[in-house]
Amino acid sequence: MSKFSLRGLVAAVALASASVAAHADIAINTALNFDSVADGTSANSYLASLGLGGVMSFGNGDVVDDVDAFGDLTGTHHWVDASATYGDVLVSSSAAAVSGGNVLSNGFAPILLQFAAPVDLALFSVQLDNNTWSNFANVLQFLDASGHAISGTDVSFGALNQPGYTVAATGPVYGVSSVLLSFGSRNFDNLQVTTMAAVPEPESWVLMASSMAVLGAFVRRRQNQR
Repeated sequence: MSKFSLRGLVAAVALASASVAAHADIAINTALNFDSVADGTSANSYLASLGLGGVMSFGNGDVVDDVDAFGDLTGTHHWVDASATYGDVLVSSSAAAVSGGNVLSNGFAPILLQFAAPVDLALFSVQLDNNTWSNFANVLQFLDASGHAISGTDVSFGALNQPGYTVAATGPVYGVSSVLLSFGSRNFDNLQVTTMAAVPEPESWVLMASSMAVLGAFVRRRQNQR
């Protein structure tokens, strides 16, 4: 085998390894029910107590109009974390809690559940509290790194007076930087967040395994010739 071929083989191994790494995802599989959290606690302090502070955070969501290169409004918008202005999202006691006595609360203002890096969600669900005050324009949105809704992933919930209703993604959602909890008039309970496992595409494993096997055979042959 020539030096050129060996270099090509090493490059193939490196390429396969890079492909494997490129499909890595933050591993999260957690249920947040707030039942054991004291009234008035910062929701981010709760995440930190679970060891999730480095991968997830709650933000006080605010909407910002998009502008073009000339500063003119485009008619679209994106979401930002405005906690520095409006304060932390809290865990609060509530007679309308689905389980226990506490809910995730933000004074009925939008809440952002943010990830440290974009994730592929295998499962996301949240329960509305048992409050019967609602809104016709209820929607669960998944946002990209720029704070824009990811096309085709909205979960609409326009019906009124369904306390305790579970709202869930209808399937996997890819490239999610944050989830917007904005039902206009409710607090939230019992969040379930599960990301896809860091599993590479099968062909990447095959390429890397076969390349490593050939490289190993080449090394053994060279050793036997010495």
